[in-house]
Amino acid sequence: MQLKRPILVGGLGLSASLWLLNIVGHSPVGHALGDGSALIGAIALSAGVWFLQKSKRANLTIEAPLALKTVDKSAVEKTLAGVEATLTTLIEALPEERKADCKHAIWTQIEQKKQAISQVLASIEREKLTLAIVGNKSTGKTTLATLLHDQWQPEHSQVTRISEIEGEETLLALDTDLVLFLTTGDLTQSELQRLQSLLRAGYRTHIAFNKQDQLVPVDRQAVVQRIQTRVEDLDIGVSAIAPKPNPITVRRHLEDGTIQEFTEQPAPQIARLTDKLNYLIDNEAQQLVLTTALRQAKALKTDVQQLLNAERQQRAMPIVEQMQWIAAGSAFASPLPSLDMLAATAINAQLIVDLGAVYGQTFSLEQAKKAAGTLAELLVKLGLVELSTQAFGSLLKTHAATYVAGGALQGVSAAYLTRTVGLSLIEFFEEQSVLPTEAQKFAFGAMGDRLQTIFKATKQSMGLQVFVKQALSHLPASEMPASKKAATAA
Repeated sequence: MQLKRPILVGGLGLSASLWLLNIVGHSPVGHALGDGSALIGAIALSAGVWFLQKSKRANLTIEAPLALKTVDKSAVEKTLAGVEATLTTLIEALPEERKADCKHAIWTQIEQKKQAISQVLASIEREKLTLAIVGNKSTGKTTLATLLHDQWQPEHSQVTRISEIEGEETLLALDTDLVLFLTTGDLTQSELQRLQSLLRAGYRTHIAFNKQDQLVPVDRQAVVQRIQTRVEDLDIGVSAIAPKPNPITVRRHLEDGTIQEFTEQPAPQIARLTDKLNYLIDNEAQQLVLTTALRQAKALKTDVQQLLNAERQQRAMPIVEQMQWIAAGSAFASPLPSLDMLAATAINAQLIVDLGAVYGQTFSLEQAKKAAGTLAELLVKLGLVELSTQAFGSLLKTHAATYVAGGALQGVSAAYLTRTVGLSLIEFFEEQSVLPTEAQKFAFGAMGDRLQTIFKATKQSMGLQVFVKQALSHLPASEMPASKKAATAA
């Protein structure tokens, strides 16, 4: 019969064999064969060559902002085909009992996503457009929205909505075809970041420099030039406007020699902006619609992927928990710290194979071994092994002396580190699964930051005291083997 988990069985078997060799090394037979520790070291070295190999750091290609691209209908259809494929994968990943239960909530969600696909496809042919005005407080959003609604929109019936977006964190509607980004001066860092986030989200954007009337012409042009310089790589236009210019003082000399002063309200100055809007509507309406449709398709793809991730997590977490308790038991029983590491690496290799299978990724035994070795090396280099030992060492002082003197510290720490690796792999595989096959980079050597972040997050979310109680319940209550106690004392 074939072994279901050859890496795990083989790794733990090797760890157990090395334990026996340690005993043999102290026996007459061991003395006859030479120094026992040297023999153990030689075998461990040959077994751990792959442990020292590093994965090359991946250079992930960042996709250019969607709004900078010309979008065609085929791009939308291709993205929606990907959504349908992900829905198919989701259905296949469902447990048999949920597949058979047509009243389960997951089927309602699946049906809603299918309807959304049809709606996006139908929207490609629409002729109506929507606009949104965004900007920081006191940039004149309401004034501009009112002016456009009263004076410009009546002449452009294809524009059905002009929305004013309040608050810097408010999300725009997915059906917004054009964003007017208001600023009252040179772009601040926060404004530039918000502008970039709009572009990354796929919104077509145009900048309106408001309240230009408050500057003299030379300063006004300097501000426009600075804004254009900041966004020159983003292919965004800039229009200087003044929807409600400040009143000006007018002096009139009368025939009797007296001077009469009064204020006069200048006409709104938005011609440059409306000219730009007219051009976009007349020449790029279809492109605005397709850009919106592609953004909606990508958002739909993200939603469906989240459903799939949630389903996969339900299958993945029991695997992680099973492996963390196997790691705890193995480390508790191992007589030497070096053997704990060997067993942990074998467990992590099996974790990579099993979790990879959940996320549709296939790894050979050799690939899994190399990846596990890289992760184990990262745990040591990042100091996570030491941090884990220190954290749990102080907590275990409150428990039985046999646990403190025995293998409980190593067992609990091994379980926690295995959980950290497992959660990191789940997050990593989720990110890779949304990329095209040719763009996937399984660079396990680049997971250092991820391991550190999840190590801390798990500590905060679970609480170490809770984890200790769970881990101790999976360890033997009897005292450790004598060899383990001797190794710990040494």
